[in-house]
Amino acid sequence: MEQDHVKGGEQGYNHAHLVMNDKMRSHSVLKGLDFTLAQKPQVLIACLVLILASCSSDKSEGFQAPLLDTTNAHATATLHPPSPSETSTLIPTVSISPTPQPVVLAVPARWADAALGALEIVNATDNPWLWQLNIQDDPTVEPLLGTAQVALVAGVEGIPCGQRPLALVVPFTSQWESVTLAEAQHILSDGSPFIAVMDWADMPATHKVLKVDGLRPGDPGYPLLQSWSLVAATGYETAAAELAPALDDRLSEDAVIQLAAVGDVMLDRALGDAIRAGEVAYPFAEVIDLLTPADLTVGNLESALGDLGSPANKGYTFRTPPEAAEVLAQAGFDLLSLANNHALDYGPLALQQAMDLLHQQEIAIVGAGANDAAAHAPYFQEINGLTLAFLAYVHVPVEVRGFDTQTWTAASNRPGMAWANPGRIQADVAIALDQADLVIVLLHSGYENVPDPSSPQVAAAHAAIDAGASLVIGHHAHVLQGVEFYGEGVIVYGLGNFAFEDGGPPESAVLNVWLDRDGVRGMEFVPIVIETDGHPRLAGEDEATAILQWIYNLTEAFNQP
Repeated sequence: MEQDHVKGGEQGYNHAHLVMNDKMRSHSVLKGLDFTLAQKPQVLIACLVLILASCSSDKSEGFQAPLLDTTNAHATATLHPPSPSETSTLIPTVSISPTPQPVVLAVPARWADAALGALEIVNATDNPWLWQLNIQDDPTVEPLLGTAQVALVAGVEGIPCGQRPLALVVPFTSQWESVTLAEAQHILSDGSPFIAVMDWADMPATHKVLKVDGLRPGDPGYPLLQSWSLVAATGYETAAAELAPALDDRLSEDAVIQLAAVGDVMLDRALGDAIRAGEVAYPFAEVIDLLTPADLTVGNLESALGDLGSPANKGYTFRTPPEAAEVLAQAGFDLLSLANNHALDYGPLALQQAMDLLHQQEIAIVGAGANDAAAHAPYFQEINGLTLAFLAYVHVPVEVRGFDTQTWTAASNRPGMAWANPGRIQADVAIALDQADLVIVLLHSGYENVPDPSSPQVAAAHAAIDAGASLVIGHHAHVLQGVEFYGEGVIVYGLGNFAFEDGGPPESAVLNVWLDRDGVRGMEFVPIVIETDGHPRLAGEDEATAILQWIYNLTEAFNQP
């Protein structure tokens, strides 16, 4: 790896660098407003008192009837049939429904949506409370005596109603990666000029989370949790207790998806020989734990797959043995892009065989197909209540020996792959967004062994984000490239190689991305090193530091003010 691309060390950061998430802004217009959910009509009962003419008593009960609202009044009477000893005169008994008592809940703007959902549930039940919502910057116990009777506050002083992961957040290019639990507790108690503390769901994509004793927010056993509770004014304790379970469910909800992504996977040459010899676990044995925990794992299959076809007339042709489909499935791959300059190395029959073998292993493919429509068709996957759509494209230069990958572009009557035309990308993304919450684009583009993205690479990536994609993940250059925070999305220009003999520098990385309904919540790179026979392993400490610094330096160059 060329070290002249590496810039100086990390500079100091402070809270002024932190760009707070736009998720908070949508609530600011609601501040100070009251909302009533599922209001119950006031039930006024008109009681009919029948005075028996035959009654001999000279005493009468006084009755003060409420004023009737004829549009909302409902009277109910239950008639009891007389017993043989009773007279034929009937006295109706009246069933009176209690009037719901208004109660105001004060919540921070951050939890307005959660509170609205919880109040919908509670107000839909038969209960004596008519809940209203008051949104404040930071409700504490004091407003209980004024504008609200119940408040959602941080801490455990009231009725428990949920816990949320707290994130220690630094700029993405900071060299700081983790802290111990003791250091984290010190930061929470005394603060830090370099670290912001916030709810994990509020962190901006331009920043990253510091691991605490190796754990990330959302991991089992993650130790930094913020408790929330309901504090009630006197007389409203029962109301708070009835609301707490519904609010707990809403506060604890966190529709987040972990996506793992890698660069070029080429299981020919030495790795193909190992697979043919029956060593099916060998190619990914040292990195499988990086791939399988994710909700979805994606990569680029940089070769034909199977045993059909003849090699194309080009400089390099790769064909992975049929057994590699099972190897990829066991390693944890869920989706592979075939939009690259090697998927048709052995012709259209081999391409179809590759798709069939992968589908048999329940691995989805994207970016190539039997015709233009199939090559541009998105792959949809629903995870944790969110629907993701994946698209894949290729745009690489003409090879030195003259082969032009664009000749493999799919047509209405010809198999092939999706070429990365910016206008077509924008149209595809717009169509996919009609059926998905988020769109992720896989882009095979750039110049080989060049860390700076090419002009077509940038144009295609920008087009995808401009059309509404949340994330672009790139490969092809065989070297790690930087990250651009562009518009409302994130572009990871190049993930280098993942499994590839003699394909470029050995330094590479696995990308972990956390996605929620608003797009990229956060991400991290896990450094790896590719051995001489092409199989990847986890990087050592010094190797990892150098790999991350390379990525951060390139990223800073992209994102200068």
